[in-house]
Amino acid sequence: MKKVAFRVDGGQSVGMGHIMRCVSLAKEFKRKGYDVYFISKLEKGIKLINDNGFDVIGISHKSACSIAGYNYGNEEELKIEIAEIKKFSEIHKFDILIIDSYNVTREYFLEMKKCAYKLCYIDDINKFVYPVDVLINGNITAKYMDYKKYSKDELMLLGLEYNLIRSEFKNLPKKKIKENIEEIMITTGGSDPYDMTVILLDNILKGKKSINFKINIVVGNGFKNVEELKKISENNKNIVLHINPKNMSEIMLKSDIAISSGGSTLYELCACGIPTITFAYADNQKFIVKKMDELGYVINVGGYSNINKELNKTFFDLIDNYELRYKMSEKQKKLFDKNGSTRVAEIVDLCILNNSIV
Repeated sequence: MKKVAFRVDGGQSVGMGHIMRCVSLAKEFKRKGYDVYFISKLEKGIKLINDNGFDVIGISHKSACSIAGYNYGNEEELKIEIAEIKKFSEIHKFDILIIDSYNVTREYFLEMKKCAYKLCYIDDINKFVYPVDVLINGNITAKYMDYKKYSKDELMLLGLEYNLIRSEFKNLPKKKIKENIEEIMITTGGSDPYDMTVILLDNILKGKKSINFKINIVVGNGFKNVEELKKISENNKNIVLHINPKNMSEIMLKSDIAISSGGSTLYELCACGIPTITFAYADNQKFIVKKMDELGYVINVGGYSNINKELNKTFFDLIDNYELRYKMSEKQKKLFDKNGSTRVAEIVDLCILNNSIV
């Protein structure tokens, strides 16, 4: 049986988006009959992988819990990681190794190429020319990023047709845009290292208009401020917490507006047709939220550290503008076909079947 391994982490210091897109792709490989392995090092990310039905090979790591903001590791950790993954590859004989991490170097990839027949990399930032067999970037920005091939045989899967959105967001019921707002949603993804959920709530609750709608707060398993959010919810009947929800599409579909950090959640919101105000929570999100705003799919209010005044006005203006919300929703639902994970798995599998890059 063919074997595919995913090297990916998730947690408070790195978010959960990397895990979720790898899980989406892993399920497609599993359907194709592959043995699927995950190689990971952070506890909360490992739990999320396990919850999705996959076992994990653990690797060594230094604790990042005390570090504020996002931290993906360093080159010293990569040296240890290379040695450990080489040992695993000798045991399991991987056909495909898929890496989804920002803590990478040219030397790291060259060593990883020795660990599997085909090496794939899921990227967002075009950090350097990647020495891999298959490069995957399913973002709306991918074709604008001027990627260069390391070798003439390198296969580049770029653009929304390769977006690794979860199957949960296929075949959704049609979203009806209401003239009067009843529910909104706030999400910062699987983690919230800068406590933006509390800041966003404070902004809305102190707005010029009275709040007569329900506020759905998504609390990921990488959150560190759960108790604070529980207290806020207990003191405000309009606020409902959804802790580690299994039904993100349901929460999105019943919400009339969303406030979301950039990243993979934006594609899920577009799949549901939810008018969305977004902000960049990390550097790798800035180009994505800018481009999606330029093309009319979301409204971008900038970086997380300076959105307060603009967010408040934008939010209440959007509430009052039914026509804009309707047009945005209709445009979002036509953004992409949501079959990217199936498409990527089929193409990479074909590489193995043909014993070469196609």
